[in-house]
Amino acid sequence: MGAEAKNAGMSMRSKRLVVWSIVGITIVVVVMLLLVFGLGGIMQGFQRIAPPSVQVTSKNLRTGTVGLDYVAWVDVSVHNSGGPGSVTVWVEVMQGSDVWKKSQTIYLDAKGSRDLTFEFREVGFWTTNPIYYRVWVTY
Repeated sequence: MGAEAKNAGMSMRSKRLVVWSIVGITIVVVVMLLLVFGLGGIMQGFQRIAPPSVQVTSKNLRTGTVGLDYVAWVDVSVHNSGGPGSVTVWVEVMQGSDVWKKSQTIYLDAKGSRDLTFEFREVGFWTTNPIYYRVWVTY
């Protein structure tokens, strides 16, 4: 009986060794999979956290008529070199002592661009005052 007990003990020790080996190999495989496939997701997560960084790449003032109305249009192009998010594009038009402001809130993907047009029917045709404008972006 002593020999059988000794053999049974070794068998139990061998079973434990096999179980712990399987657990160890499983942990190593899971860690490797996380490192290989998880880093891409982590880097995308950092990109999502980065705020937008938007620049006005072009702006142009045009005037003309629509029916009997004299109209000023401001064409604006913006580009986002940061993370995705919403930004507000502002345009201010000035003529003499009159000032008009308009804005559009837009969503831009990372590295995304957008063209916008702002229409100002408030400007006057029968004036000698030139039209000035400025464009900016807020986050």
